[in-house]
Amino acid sequence: MIVTELHRLYERLRDVGDLPPYGYSYEKVTGCVVLHPDGRVFAVQDQRSDEPAGKKGKTVKRPSLQPVPQPPRRAYGISPGFLCDNASYFFGYNESAKPERIAQQFAAARARHEAVLAEVAHPWAQAVLAFFRSWTAGAAPDVDDLEILSGWLVFRVINENDCVHSAPEIRTAWEHAMAAEAVEAVTGQCLATGEADQPIIPTHPAIKNVPGAQPSGAALVSFNAPAYESYGKSQNFNAPVSARVAHGYTAALNHLLARRGERHLVIGEVSVVFWTDRPTRFESEFGFVVTRPDIPAEDETRAREVRDALERLAKGRDALEPGEAGARFFVLGLSPNAARLAVRFWSCDSLGVVADRVAWHLRDTELVRQWDTQPKHPSLWALAMETRTKYRGDGDAAKPDPNDKGLNKLHGDLLRAVFGGGPYPASLLAVLLDRIRADHVVNHPRVALIKAVLVRRARLAGTIQQEENTLVGLDESRLEPGYLLGRQFAVLERIQQEAADGRELNATIRDKYIGSASSTPKLIFHFLNKLAQQHLKKLRRDAPGSFRFLENRLESIAQSLHDYDDSLSVDDRGLFFIGYYHERHWLWLPKAERDALKAARPGDLNTDPE
Repeated sequence: MIVTELHRLYERLRDVGDLPPYGYSYEKVTGCVVLHPDGRVFAVQDQRSDEPAGKKGKTVKRPSLQPVPQPPRRAYGISPGFLCDNASYFFGYNESAKPERIAQQFAAARARHEAVLAEVAHPWAQAVLAFFRSWTAGAAPDVDDLEILSGWLVFRVINENDCVHSAPEIRTAWEHAMAAEAVEAVTGQCLATGEADQPIIPTHPAIKNVPGAQPSGAALVSFNAPAYESYGKSQNFNAPVSARVAHGYTAALNHLLARRGERHLVIGEVSVVFWTDRPTRFESEFGFVVTRPDIPAEDETRAREVRDALERLAKGRDALEPGEAGARFFVLGLSPNAARLAVRFWSCDSLGVVADRVAWHLRDTELVRQWDTQPKHPSLWALAMETRTKYRGDGDAAKPDPNDKGLNKLHGDLLRAVFGGGPYPASLLAVLLDRIRADHVVNHPRVALIKAVLVRRARLAGTIQQEENTLVGLDESRLEPGYLLGRQFAVLERIQQEAADGRELNATIRDKYIGSASSTPKLIFHFLNKLAQQHLKKLRRDAPGSFRFLENRLESIAQSLHDYDDSLSVDDRGLFFIGYYHERHWLWLPKAERDALKAARPGDLNTDPE
């Protein structure tokens, strides 16, 4: 089904001119071999362009993306391309290869062009043939920069603007050559289209631009060992796909992967590509849910556009344009696996269903913010990064440890939960709790993800209704031990901070005790309460207003706590950090905002004040 839908996408993009027809592909061309009509080389021109790199005004040379006759996929054998190849085949020149091999490569390229262009009378074709007949294999072409010879090369005749492969007569000859090869190929039924008597190719074109995979490309469909083969069939004859379909689905997938940040988003080692069966606004805004774009701080207009898009996505299908709900929406997750690609997940549903699932995720992760500058809806990328240990900083200023590569399978399972509407990974809550215990970072994205795990589990169990949105902000009516203990710990921490009177503490009670307080409260809370009484004595003398406020807050929570448990379950530990986050946010609100929320309780306590 994946191959079939990608091929349909290819046909749609090909019909509107976004992708080349069968037998052609977009390749990164570094040089153009300019020929005289008699085949002599005039020059090898640089086809690269200077593009900015980094933030210091530096530039790097990037190849130009051009439609060319599709080069063959090569592993170890000798297989020449047509009018687009590297210097080993066009010139027989490669300083790092054996002379015998590059001589064979040049001879194979010459035979290939002789076979395709022998009957073509076009002067450009005759110039190319004359070049191959006159060039001495192994001779070094005259170039200003040897890097030009490191990539794909094409041909052009002097004083002409177009490349040789663009001439209609030459394109026709190339198509006839492909048709002749198809006649000689093994035929069978294509699994993707169901068509019979189709030429089946043994290997498919490479998939490129997947981070972590081989730079030369990887395979989505591949059989390379007898253990994977059946009924005596070798290579991809075990999963027969016609040559045209193989070209189409790989061209469409490469097109999506080349659009990094638009249609290709990366979470950990998972590459996510998505598309609809027709253009929609949702398709252009969906990427904001997965990974937030880099928006300069001064670009308030762009930041407002992103916020508005996320607000629309949070409404689900109600925010779709008329007629969009019935469109088909596809999401494909890929991970590198040596020379192959592993499919991590595949989602195919109507756009209305996907929009509702995205809205559920945004609702489940909604949480009061620590700072107004924080995004209201953390992206999936930001949430996935919270599964890594933090270092160098606190809260939102903490950075992921570069030595912690994260849990790649967990990232894929997280994405699958969002797109499939099922529960979040069973191990996610335990992982987040272990990370907090290790680095003591309790920030907005982490707590939002903890909250999402618990709320979705309750919703799927029928404990709360689909439309309910709980635990967004402080809820004083909740009496779960974990939630109350987290609130109490936040008050104890604030008491310590107020008693410090602006002095920077080497270590707060959060740095020392939040891990043990959230797992074995009976061992630590009696000690923390005694410590708090010493701090309250100082506050009674130096800051009576803060003393009365914090003591009343501590007593109001203690009234609902009858005793401290020996240990807390994983779910209660999650509620501990949610309660801690909520109470901490409440304590740091200006008094006017606290009074306004109290006056409107209970509903407005569960809101995020803008």
